[in-house]
Amino acid sequence: MDSKSEVNVGKFVGRHLSQLKILTRLLDHELEAAKGGREVTLDRDLVENVLDALEIFTDDCENVSGGGRERAKAEQKPVVARLN
Repeated sequence: MDSKSEVNVGKFVGRHLSQLKILTRLLDHELEAAKGGREVTLDRDLVENVLDALEIFTDDCENVSGGGRERAKAEQKPVVARLN
């Protein structure tokens, strides 16, 4: 039974790695477009989309591996606001 769940996790990660491969190709393309200069200019929307994709990947991997439960508990702590 455990080996079946391990195989499913492997397939899950394999599918999600394709998203990271796309991101690496995109960033590689942006580096090449900079024509060898030391500075690279990225559009803000592009950077936000890259961060979103990375956050989705890491959150999904944490949820599959069981690490997401601890993070969810930590995020549910109440926040106290001071009104002075």
